[in-house]
Amino acid sequence: MRYRRIRRTAARGAGARGARAIAAGCVLAALGLAAGPAPGALAAPTERTPTAVASPATEATAHTVTLVTGERVTLGADGSVVVAPRPGAEADYVTRRLDNDVFVIPLTALPYLGRTLDPALFNVSALAEAGVTTTPVRVEATGGATAPRSGPAFGAALARQVGAEAAEGSAGDGPLFGGVTSVVPAVATADGRAAPRPPARAADTRADQTRAETRAAHTRADHPVKVTVLGTDGKPLPGTTPFALANVDDATLYREPSLQAVDGEAKAEVPAGRYSAMVSAPTFDGAGESAGIRMATAEFTVPDGATGTDVVLDLRKATERVTFSTPRPAEEHQLILHYLRDDTKGEVAVNGGVGVSSGAPVYVQPSNRPVTTGDLRFNVYTHRKAPADAATPYSYDLKLGNPAGVIAKNQHYKVTGGQLTTVRTNYHSDTPGRAQEIARLMYLPYESSGEALSEPFKTPAQRVEYVGGSSGASYQGWLKAGERRFVSEKQTLRPGRTTTVDWLRGPLAPGFTEPAPGAAADETWYCAACRKGDALTFSLTTVMDSAGHHVLAFPSDITSSHFAVVSGDTTLYEGDGVSGGVLTVPPRKAPYRVVYDQTRTNGEFHQSLTTHTEWTFSSGHSGAQTVPDNWTCVSEAGEYDGPAECSALPVVVPHYRLDAALDGTSPAGDDHLVVGFGHVPGVAAAPAVTKARVEVSFDGGERWTAAAITALGKGRFRADWTTPDTAAGRDASLRVSGTDADGNSVAQTVKSAFTVAAPRG
Repeated sequence: MRYRRIRRTAARGAGARGARAIAAGCVLAALGLAAGPAPGALAAPTERTPTAVASPATEATAHTVTLVTGERVTLGADGSVVVAPRPGAEADYVTRRLDNDVFVIPLTALPYLGRTLDPALFNVSALAEAGVTTTPVRVEATGGATAPRSGPAFGAALARQVGAEAAEGSAGDGPLFGGVTSVVPAVATADGRAAPRPPARAADTRADQTRAETRAAHTRADHPVKVTVLGTDGKPLPGTTPFALANVDDATLYREPSLQAVDGEAKAEVPAGRYSAMVSAPTFDGAGESAGIRMATAEFTVPDGATGTDVVLDLRKATERVTFSTPRPAEEHQLILHYLRDDTKGEVAVNGGVGVSSGAPVYVQPSNRPVTTGDLRFNVYTHRKAPADAATPYSYDLKLGNPAGVIAKNQHYKVTGGQLTTVRTNYHSDTPGRAQEIARLMYLPYESSGEALSEPFKTPAQRVEYVGGSSGASYQGWLKAGERRFVSEKQTLRPGRTTTVDWLRGPLAPGFTEPAPGAAADETWYCAACRKGDALTFSLTTVMDSAGHHVLAFPSDITSSHFAVVSGDTTLYEGDGVSGGVLTVPPRKAPYRVVYDQTRTNGEFHQSLTTHTEWTFSSGHSGAQTVPDNWTCVSEAGEYDGPAECSALPVVVPHYRLDAALDGTSPAGDDHLVVGFGHVPGVAAAPAVTKARVEVSFDGGERWTAAAITALGKGRFRADWTTPDTAAGRDASLRVSGTDADGNSVAQTVKSAFTVAAPRG
């Protein structure tokens, strides 16, 4: 049996990233972050004999890493970042982005960054690709000093030291923890020794290296530049302050996201040209407490032949405080600034920002005039909460951009009701008091990734959430329930509208994701149930709720699963621990049956942990395109290469509307379920679903009761049954099936789909 992975060719918005080693510390095994559902390839050795030769392996779409300082950072496939603070602390941080690398650096780490603390500790991209969930470290120290354990204890001790040193006016000057001189990422090899350190940076490919050598031969990087960072007192800022510096004629000539100014001074040698610099730095009062964060910038030219260029990043020029007003009173919970500076070719030169949840004031330096070289984009995001005494909890999520080319002189943002979408949100939980976290990633049209800080709360719960922003803004929900992470598809803001959204409404079952209504036509969508020529793709999302929110791949609570593809009497593929793949099949039209069984073990959920699903459909050679032009499909060569000759399979899918409470319970007596049947996205002229059947079991599936079915039209059916009083306090299971006019069908069984409420005593 030979194995083959799906290969990706260029696709708009694909965002796939290659393997990369951590810049310092040990070489770690690579874990790719896919840009979308990426089943492994199955292929037949001949055109006529459909024999599976590779096991489908769905790649991760997000990964969570706990930093050395205790913050939990979830990195999405598109580079989006969700930060949760370490216990008992605020999540105040800066971000740096370079190519596919995303750095998330807590403000308390900045004074030691590049000195005692290796920047690679905060390279979330490299840590995620290495597959680690906590940051392993190697510590060097003198005089018998030790460092606290990597995680919250390290972060708390670091915060205490920074506060004490700031009160003395010299944060970052002394050794860490009384003698720690170096902290770098590390991981033990099989024999317990630390692996050797890789080089600090390597070219991604031989072609990239050749281009770099060619540029170097024609561009002399020998022009000295001195950068001085001044504090709010007008003196060089003590300690170590990272800042970004880049050539805005052509960022490939010089781009450094994290140079170090030591005691307010840094030196570099660069090619001649026009440059942009940006610094974000915390300030402290005399007691060592945070006095806010300031962002300063500088635009300057290094003349050809110059023997020295002096540049000043002056935090005193960051005079404009970022503030908001909203239709209803709201307290700031988090604030994120995004600064994006492009060169003349449209490539990113400086990409960074600041995120705070402490409520500390944030000040920026306004522009005197628009940039004339390349482009500048600056925007702000805030999550704001209702006062504690509000009768019904509500919140605001706002993403607002400045005019192109400038940081506006007025940084007060007044939001009106006409700019807002009202989202009435129900957070379901079959476990009372389950801890959850919610974050809303928001994007402006020129952004390909987002950032957010997560807000913890207890469920079940109901909230009103107002979402608004500049023209063209879109958003995506992110929910952490226990250790599972669920996301929604990105959707466009619809100001003035009110909608209701349910998170984790049962039953939770395997299915297929769908683009959100009004999704941007230029965003790539990976087809999960399609045929391209004779390559048949069937790739499931393992857990989805009734609203289409779907679980991320890691971490997983699936303890056993079995996937099989059958045609007639022949099993074409079957395997454990997989949820789909791509199979090359004969060109003739034939019937297919796909069976997927799944069992999850999760103490934070007790419903919908066991499912059995069967899909039947017919498929023949596809030489026509039925899917939209922004979709990409897998070919017989195992490549994602666009939508030509790609048609969606006529796979029937159920959409549930169970009449249960937020806690997943329903009382004994008359009960009902509305189920709508449709097809996977992309099906052209989908046949109507004309038959439906719903059965209920109150004894774990030993006996089933058929519900009375009423057709509601457009593929929707209402199922009515009577729950006996004797079932009170027990879980109920559902078995649902639907068949379309062409004979394609789905049959899905969900054990413990809801709970019959105990009688009130």
